[in-house]
Amino acid sequence: MSTWRVIVAGSPGRRRDDLRSALEFEGHWVVETETVEQTLQEAASGRYDVVILDPTVASPAPHQLCRSIRQASNLGMIVLDENPDEIAGIEVLNAGADDYLTAGMALPELLARLRALLRRTRRGQRKRRVLLADRVINLESREILGPVGRVALTPKEFLLLQYLVNHANRPVPHQTLARAISKRAAYAGLEFLRVMVKQLRRKIEPDPSHPRYILTERSIGYMFTCPRESPREAPRSQPLT
Repeated sequence: MSTWRVIVAGSPGRRRDDLRSALEFEGHWVVETETVEQTLQEAASGRYDVVILDPTVASPAPHQLCRSIRQASNLGMIVLDENPDEIAGIEVLNAGADDYLTAGMALPELLARLRALLRRTRRGQRKRRVLLADRVINLESREILGPVGRVALTPKEFLLLQYLVNHANRPVPHQTLARAISKRAAYAGLEFLRVMVKQLRRKIEPDPSHPRYILTERSIGYMFTCPRESPREAPRSQPLT
């Protein structure tokens, strides 16, 4: 069984102690935080796989804390609530949480939810380099290595390309992509999305006017076509001058 690195955020008490003990019994590494500031600092460190937010640390606005964490990290995020509420659940999920559960949930069920979440997130994290015919997308360093050397991605270009790569060979709706790269309402970001796609194609496509990787799905959105088999040899890049 693999080892998880988990942040358990909440005030000291029986529930936090029980959760820490259950995780450590299974061999996982646990750090506990008590304040919003501590939680954000640990979440942004890049050392953890998942954070579990107890209502005692996320109050009074759990979705605001979720949004702050998601801006700083892609780690898995589970929010617990004493009295789960549909509107509150929608808010935290829209703010970037992966799951919204009752704080009184039995530990075995919570651990099962954690396992499912980590399976999903780790599948997405495995594809950090994508080999194309004449270039390499390096999602770790946020750059593209190709015939002209290293080309850096802007933060918004990276968010867009990462989302497309993680959903490769499937059409992704305009609104979904707009939300992935902008905090504004989806419709307000559609024109911005088109601009971002155009910029990405200039960096990734051999011929941006005839794209082979980032395709337009008419009336739907865009799709990244990922090669079924990676080339045997990565393309060689020339040093930038």
